[in-house]
Amino acid sequence: MINGKSMKIGHKKGFSFKSRIGVLMAVALIALSACAYEGVDNPVARKFSWFSYIAADDIVNNCPVKKGDRYRFVYNAVYNEQVRTYDIIPAEPGRFRIYISVVEEAKIDTIITDATYPDVYQPWHPKRSITNLSGSDIETLRKSLKDVDFFDSSPPREDLPSIGFYWVVSACVKGKFTQNAFLWPHKKFKAAQFGKLLSAWDFTDIPVNPPRETSHLSVYGTNDSEEFINDFNLKFGSNGLIRHTVLF
Repeated sequence: MINGKSMKIGHKKGFSFKSRIGVLMAVALIALSACAYEGVDNPVARKFSWFSYIAADDIVNNCPVKKGDRYRFVYNAVYNEQVRTYDIIPAEPGRFRIYISVVEEAKIDTIITDATYPDVYQPWHPKRSITNLSGSDIETLRKSLKDVDFFDSSPPREDLPSIGFYWVVSACVKGKFTQNAFLWPHKKFKAAQFGKLLSAWDFTDIPVNPPRETSHLSVYGTNDSEEFINDFNLKFGSNGLIRHTVLF
């Protein structure tokens, strides 16, 4: 669930070209972020269905009927700074494929590459890599999840703030769906080894944004809540799954 009074979409002052683009994109994100993610892997679709994606609605809906195990790892390293996603799906028998996507802070000044047909989404294009994995790789990954009680423990009760650092992990294993989160600086976040495995399979060449203490002031440079762009919290519901209803 996105908690709070609202998800801020713009600035009170200085309505420049850059801020207009930021406002337009934020409005679009709010309007469309509740759309269901259906496995379409392109930057526009993923951004507009982000909350459905991180809740793994597509995996939940297909888990009982699709063959093969599936995993989704989302690393939120301050939402406006860096988000890393790792989708693992079956390939040929005994093999898997991992699709990795990294989105960093948008550089608005790169938005116009063609005066006639500007690519308004260019600053948000992710860096991607695809790697093949063996069955033994997946067994090692599954063991790393078991070691931090991913399959057997309740998800955190705390909110997962967009200005924080956390993993949201979703898995469909043998027809059973499981979802959990690891919030920094909790012990399980620090004990989790799956991040090292994912990094070994990651060829985007983008360093991981390491956890640190944050505040709205340190992230946004102000305590004025009107300036908090893409500020939201995620929360697990009583059913153990992430809620993602957009509040206006």
